[in-house]
Amino acid sequence: MTTISSFHGIEERIKRSSDGIQALIVAKTGPRVKEIIKLAEHAHIPIQYVNEDAIRKYEQDNKGVLLLVDESETRSQVDFYSWIHTVEEKPYLVVVLDHIEDPHNFGAILRSADIFAVDLVVVPNKRNVKATDTVFKVSAGAASYVPVAEVANIRDALLRLKEAGFWIYGADMEGAPLIKTQFAQRTALIMGSEGTGLAPLIKKSCDELISIPQFGHIDSLNVSVATGIMLYEIACRHIHKE
Repeated sequence: MTTISSFHGIEERIKRSSDGIQALIVAKTGPRVKEIIKLAEHAHIPIQYVNEDAIRKYEQDNKGVLLLVDESETRSQVDFYSWIHTVEEKPYLVVVLDHIEDPHNFGAILRSADIFAVDLVVVPNKRNVKATDTVFKVSAGAASYVPVAEVANIRDALLRLKEAGFWIYGADMEGAPLIKTQFAQRTALIMGSEGTGLAPLIKKSCDELISIPQFGHIDSLNVSVATGIMLYEIACRHIHKE
């Protein structure tokens, strides 16, 4: 069971679907919470009124309201292999994450993915952070909307993407400058893990390596910041959405 405690996260999760939501737990009823209660009532979600001590048993850090959600329903889950077989004749943008373990990074990446209309985020089913309250808070609710596919083997997923006409761009400090990159109509951007970047075998699977020019004293950007910058550049020059 996962708890969602941020106002944005609760609201967006309810708006997406009531599937998997077990209950709305309420300890305080301020103006924002009252709006959330209305959403829950409209979606026929069970509401439990408790005292502050009781709600802290679920989550110490809360604003007087929590959403209890079945873990398997906390993200917009997609079966990758079914998805890849149904892609249409149109541009696509996919983000592949090579083991992101920090929930703050994952939440921020999902937020950027929603803003820049990413069609799918692909993650490994091991050594990648799962949907947590922190992910929902940082994503500002975007975790409820961005389609996420978990796969057992990232290299196999990249091969399937190539077979479907995707060009694989890997983020790497030694790659070509991002600003000079011409993006394909079917783009898959792969981001490496915190600290170590892309695994060597994953790097070899890329069609092209790209980098963000840097001019300061720090040797690299946080992976979520780098993802946001790259998605912005792709959105500027890649005719992904009309």
